[in-house]
Amino acid sequence: MAAFRPSGRRRARRSDAGQVLVIFAVSITVLFAAAGLAFDIGRFYSERRFLQNAADAAALAAASALIRGETVAQADAEARDILTRNFMSSPSGVTPALPPVTPVYATGHSGDPSYLLNGILINGNDIRVAVQNTLGYTFGRVVGLDQNTIGGQARVKTNGYGLPIAVRHYINAPGPTTGATQPCDGDVHDFQDLLSTADTSCLGSVASTSLRNQAAVGSDFNALNPNDDTSHHGPIIQLVGQGAQSSNSSSFRGFVALDIRDFSAGTSGNAASNIYYNGVTTGMGANTLAALEAGWVANGYPGPAFPPATTNPVNFNDQVGILDGTKSGIIMTAIANRFRPGDEILASVYSGTVMTIPDFALAVGSTQTIGTTENRNGAVTMSATKNASFAGTVTAVAFADYGDPTSPYGTTLSPITLTPTPATPPTTITWATFNTTASPAGIHTIWIQGHSPSPYLTDHYYPVAINIGGVSRDFAPTGAGLMVSIPTTGATGTGSFSIGTSGNGSLAFAPTGSPQTITLTLEGPPNADPAVSGVLPTGIGATSLTPSSFPLSKGITQTINVSINGGSLVPGEYPLTIRATGTNSDGQTVTRLIPIVFDIATGSSGTQYVDVTGFALFRITNIDISNSIDGYAISGMYTDPNDPALRRGQVARLVPWN
Repeated sequence: MAAFRPSGRRRARRSDAGQVLVIFAVSITVLFAAAGLAFDIGRFYSERRFLQNAADAAALAAASALIRGETVAQADAEARDILTRNFMSSPSGVTPALPPVTPVYATGHSGDPSYLLNGILINGNDIRVAVQNTLGYTFGRVVGLDQNTIGGQARVKTNGYGLPIAVRHYINAPGPTTGATQPCDGDVHDFQDLLSTADTSCLGSVASTSLRNQAAVGSDFNALNPNDDTSHHGPIIQLVGQGAQSSNSSSFRGFVALDIRDFSAGTSGNAASNIYYNGVTTGMGANTLAALEAGWVANGYPGPAFPPATTNPVNFNDQVGILDGTKSGIIMTAIANRFRPGDEILASVYSGTVMTIPDFALAVGSTQTIGTTENRNGAVTMSATKNASFAGTVTAVAFADYGDPTSPYGTTLSPITLTPTPATPPTTITWATFNTTASPAGIHTIWIQGHSPSPYLTDHYYPVAINIGGVSRDFAPTGAGLMVSIPTTGATGTGSFSIGTSGNGSLAFAPTGSPQTITLTLEGPPNADPAVSGVLPTGIGATSLTPSSFPLSKGITQTINVSINGGSLVPGEYPLTIRATGTNSDGQTVTRLIPIVFDIATGSSGTQYVDVTGFALFRITNIDISNSIDGYAISGMYTDPNDPALRRGQVARLVPWN
């Protein structure tokens, strides 16, 4: 019987089946390997996110520690503590090791922060945290993979917060105050460096600083007695709002427009060089602009940040527009919503003088002292400053307060002469003649006029109280620079200011229980011609000061409401003067003049600004949104808002690694 032989076709089927089995086996192996690698990759990705979050938290914690005033070593320890707590919940089950004390860098890049692999670096306001963890493969071992090093990196920088306020550096500059001694008594009529300690702020002058100590943090905030560490913190002042007016009697009360910069060029009424940011335009209404700027308090200013302040020349991006004092309420409300007394803030600082394009300013102390018979010729100086576009000269003269019938000016107080005149700013002007002969003790006001005929006719007037005979019982008005505004001709505008006296019995205008009367009158602007000085503008409507007289004694502050009707006056700005006069309990006459501005339908100005000269830390002591935000300095002035010395007022933000 012949043997059976399979056909060629059947042998081919068996061969194909074998090949399919081999392919299937290989495919299954590859699929399992891929699935295993996918599982491992998922573990690694989850671990990387975990390490990244831990690094972010550690870097922010270190930055927060620095902002609280802790040392670099304490900030490093804070970061490690946060890492320790976070590492306890690793999704991989493998607890990472803390970063080594000696940082580890990529090969060939030792010391380069951008190549940090494992460690904590704190360099000024720049904090970097890099962490690592090594995980073994689970299924990857099938294809020869053993372990993988996973990393997370975070970088945080502390930056100036960018509040839309500017705080005065000096009041009654340039100084000095005759007879000033330590500790200073806080007399608002004396020269004060507001960034020096309260005890030394009245000593020396703008140019002479050796006797003053820079403000410092000192003791923690004491809500019951905020003024309890005068050897460290600065004098308590109005940071923004009523009382924060500049020295040259503008309506500025500390509220700035961060988004309007560069006033380096222009002519009267035209700031040709202005740069606008964050959607601000030349046609934006004053109320809209104020609301936008106040909004940065809550949301954080997006920039651009102020560059480091420079002088000669000024960095034009540190020239910032100002907002009218009538808009101060919205910024004070915004600050009240974000901060509380005891909080520390970073603010820009300006000299205390507002500039206008093109313009000059005279920095004149609000009070000068002289004996009843004394020669102080050449002893008093004042600064004449200008902005970049002013190229003229300034003629400075002094003249009497013609509305004061008891003024000794021109008799027992010799007429004051000034030199040089004309003067070319920036320069110093000296009171060449300043002397008395048997003059009665009292406080009487004179006017200093600065006049420039070009590039356009400009006159500025500054009231200066002359304290003759060391009068100690005085009062202090806060209304200089008050602006009363109306939107249309014929409307009535209102405003308010206050007059107070010391709580110190020897300095109070009158002791408790024996008040003396202060009388108020509203007058026109000053003029060297006595025939027109103090005359109200023709066409002005009804005016009132309420109360027009009141009793004043130790520790009392009186609010005065101002009401002015525009009558038939055309649109424009009208300078006016409030006269406050009385006889103190020692029988001495005290007269102070308070310049205000009546504004009729002029809208916002694009020519006024302040030069930011630096940045400082302040601690808020009181918040009264109907009046002012008060505080004191806890640092000196630094040119860079990101200076590590200002950390307590900065905020921490995550930034890209490179």
